[in-house]
Amino acid sequence: MEPDRELDEETDCIDPDLDPTATKKKKAPNYTEAEDFELCRAWIRISEDPAVGTHQDGNTFWQRVTAAYHESVPTPIRPVDSTKKRWGLLQRMLNKFRGCVDQVEQFNQSGASAEDQLNRALRLYSADQKSHFKHLRAYNMIVKCAKWNQYTQDNERKLAAKKKRPRSPSEEPPSTAPASTAPDESTPVSDAAVSEFEGTGEDVPIIDCPMGKKKAKLAQQLALKENAWRENVAQAHITIATESKRNNDILDHDSQSLKMIAQNGAHAAQLAIMNQKLDDLDDDQKEYFQLKRNEILTSLRSSNTSSNQTQD
Repeated sequence: MEPDRELDEETDCIDPDLDPTATKKKKAPNYTEAEDFELCRAWIRISEDPAVGTHQDGNTFWQRVTAAYHESVPTPIRPVDSTKKRWGLLQRMLNKFRGCVDQVEQFNQSGASAEDQLNRALRLYSADQKSHFKHLRAYNMIVKCAKWNQYTQDNERKLAAKKKRPRSPSEEPPSTAPASTAPDESTPVSDAAVSEFEGTGEDVPIIDCPMGKKKAKLAQQLALKENAWRENVAQAHITIATESKRNNDILDHDSQSLKMIAQNGAHAAQLAIMNQKLDDLDDDQKEYFQLKRNEILTSLRSSNTSSNQTQD
């Protein structure tokens, strides 16, 4: 997947008619994370306004969004085209992160907490997009927005309907090639992976020549098209398997990293307890640290004894 251009690359200009302090058009400063959050909140506010939400054209809608945005962020002045363009870039990133979250949730690793799943989604996004996801506040807000969720669900339904669209006769794969060229049917291919390879969708040109030669050339053309179709399907198998392995490797590496972090944290806590000076503590505090030290030492001695017995 091609990584998106960084959202911070903002090239809009400030119009002096909108900002009296500007003497000429100049490059606007980049949007900050806080500004992106306010833009997201303005979009939600206007899109869910029951009075006007379903009765406004595109220009009116974005004028309202921009006005709501400037209530929270008065400066710098952002023209309507700027907020509209920025929202398009921001929404694309939010949608892609939503896909990473869905993929992690489908993996559904046993015992994984919500924080574990979020960290895995962040790592999956970074590995896929070659950049960090910087809009968690905006995502946590918009994921609760009914309008945005309806939008994403509608897109998913349209995509699913497109995948399940029945083939016309002209889209059926040719069937005249030798059976030995058939792909391995023991490994199923999803509709999404094959949708780009559903036949040729074009007529075979008729060659003006005697009937025998015409049939021979027609059969040859059909065989070539079928071979190309089968090669594309086989490549789709390989692509799916490779992508699945890559995602599993990312999730496995993330699990190991979190485990190491937890172990290092526990070790650091034990060292802090063992190094704690007791002189300035009251009796209860001293007793607490002494009990904790005894607990740590007992655990270490037990672990050392088990290790020695294993070696013997």
